[in-house]
Amino acid sequence: MADIFDIMSSASKALLVQQKAVKITGNNIANVNTPGYSRQRLNLTSDIPVKTSFGPMGNGVRGVGVERIYQRFLGVQINNETQSLGHWQAQKDTLEKAEMVFDETGGYGINQVMSEFWTAWQDLTNNPSGQTQRSILTAKGEVLTSTINKVYQDLQANQREIDARITEAIDEINRYSGKIADLNLKIIETESGGYNANDYRDQRDQALKELAELIGINSFEEADGGVAVSVGTGQTLVQGTHQNTIATQRNGRGLEDVIWVDSLNNMVTLNDTISAGKLRGWLDTRDQDIRNYLNRLDTLAQGLMTEVNTLHAGGYGLDNSPQIDFFTGSGTAGGVMDAWLTITAEDGGAGNVSISLVAGGTAGAELVTEDPVTGDIQIAIESGVSSRASIAARLQGHPAIATAAAASPPDPTTTLVTLGSGTDTVLLSGGLSAASIQVNSEIVNDTNRIAAASGFDTTPGDKPGDNRNAIAIANLQEAFTMSGGTATFGDYYSALVSDVGHAVVQADSYYGHQSQMVTQLENYRESVSGVSIDEEMVNLVKFQNAYQAAAKVIGTADEMLQTVMNML
Repeated sequence: MADIFDIMSSASKALLVQQKAVKITGNNIANVNTPGYSRQRLNLTSDIPVKTSFGPMGNGVRGVGVERIYQRFLGVQINNETQSLGHWQAQKDTLEKAEMVFDETGGYGINQVMSEFWTAWQDLTNNPSGQTQRSILTAKGEVLTSTINKVYQDLQANQREIDARITEAIDEINRYSGKIADLNLKIIETESGGYNANDYRDQRDQALKELAELIGINSFEEADGGVAVSVGTGQTLVQGTHQNTIATQRNGRGLEDVIWVDSLNNMVTLNDTISAGKLRGWLDTRDQDIRNYLNRLDTLAQGLMTEVNTLHAGGYGLDNSPQIDFFTGSGTAGGVMDAWLTITAEDGGAGNVSISLVAGGTAGAELVTEDPVTGDIQIAIESGVSSRASIAARLQGHPAIATAAAASPPDPTTTLVTLGSGTDTVLLSGGLSAASIQVNSEIVNDTNRIAAASGFDTTPGDKPGDNRNAIAIANLQEAFTMSGGTATFGDYYSALVSDVGHAVVQADSYYGHQSQMVTQLENYRESVSGVSIDEEMVNLVKFQNAYQAAAKVIGTADEMLQTVMNML
C-alpha cells in the first residue's frame, strides 16, 4: 500500500505543478499587449528520489521558480538607442516649427518683401518727387520691418514653447524617477525573501526606457536588486529607494535652465551636461539653433539700418529736411560682470550673448574665443594671476565688443581676478535690431522727408529730378555689404534659410536612422522576451494534457487502493 500512496503523492504534485504552469501560461497570454512585459516560464525539475528496495526511484516533479525570459544587455541597448531617438525626435519637431517661420512659399517671406523694398527705391529714382512713389516706398519699408519683427518674435515664441515642453518633461522625469525608487523598494523586499520580482522588474525596465527617452541616463543594478540612475556628469537621480529631483530655473535670457536638486537643496545646472533624450534635443534647438537664427536676423537688420541710414542721412528730402535716418531701432547690448567689468557691444550686435571667464589662459595673453553658433564669448584667464586691466583689454580687441572697461578696486591688491570669486559670466542684454527695426516715424508722418536727392535744394523745387541718393540706396540691393563684403542682403538671408532647411533635413535623417535602430532592437526583444500566442497555446495544451494525465494516474491509484481494501 505504501507504493500506492507514493504513486498518488507523485501524481498530486504533478497536478499542482501543471496547474501552476497553466496559470503562468494564462498570465503570459493576458499580458501579450502589455508594454515591457517579459514572457515567464515555470522551470521544472524532478523531485528528490526516494530510496526503495529496488534503489532510488523517482518521486515526481517540482517547480523550482518562475523565470523571466530577458536579456539585460539588450535592455541596455534599447535604452541607449531610445535616448538618441528622443534627442533627434525632439530636435526634428522643433526645427520643423522653426522652418515654418522662414517659409517663403506664400510670397510673404523676408526675401520677397526685401525685394519689393528695393524695387520701391528703383521706382522712386524714376520720379523722385512723386508722392505716390514715396508713399509706396514708405509702405514697403514698413512691411519689410514688420516682417523682420514678426519672424524674430515667432522664433522667440518657439523658444517659449520649447520651455513649456521642458517644464512638462521635468514633471514626467520626476514621476518616473519616483516610480523607479518605489519599484526598487518592492524588488528589494520581494527578492530578499527568496522570491522572484519578475513583474516589478518589467515595470521598472519600462519606466527606465520611458525615462531614457526624456533625458540621457546612466544606470546599473546594485547587489540588493535596486537600480541606481544618474544624469549629467554623475548627479544621482535614483539610489535605491531615494530619489533626487530635477527642476527648472529662469536664467538671464528669460529661458528655463534644467537643474538637479538633492535632498540638501544643492543645485547643479544640467543644460550643457545632459547627454541625450528629448531634453537634449529641445535645449540644442532653443539654445543653439534658434539663438543662431536670432543673432543672424539681428545682423541682417543692423546691416540694413547701417547701410541705408548712412546713405539716407547724407541726402535731402523735398523739403530740404535735415539729415535723418530712414530706419530706427538700432540697439546696443551691454552688461556688467560683478560690478568691476563693464562691457558694451558694437551697435546692434551681441544681443543676448554671454561673456564668460574660464580657466586655461596665460596672464597678459588671455585668449578670447567665440562660439560660432551662439556667438557666446569666452576668455581664458590665469586664475589669480590675470589682472582686471589685461582681461578688459583683451575683450575690447574682439570685433563684437565696442568697449570693455575694468573698474579699479578699493583695495589695489585685489586687481587680480580669481575664478569662482564671482559669477564669472555676464549676459549682454539689448542690441536686438531685428526685434525693434522700424521706419523712422518722421518719414511715416511726412514722406517728403525721404532723401532721394544728393544735392541741397537752395531754392525749393528747382531740383525736382535729383535722384542720385535714391539710386545709391537702390544699388545696395546688389552690393556686397554682408559677411565681410562677400554677400548681398539677399544672399545673406538666403544662406540663413538654407541653413535652417539643412538642419531640418539632418535632424530628420538622424531621426529616421534611430527609429530603425530602435525598431530592430524592439523586434529582437520581442523575439526573445515577447509573448507568442501560438507558442502559449501549444504550452497550454501540453500542460492541460499533463494535468489530465496526472489526474488519470490518481484515479488509477485510487482504483488500485480500492482493490487492495476489498481484499482485506
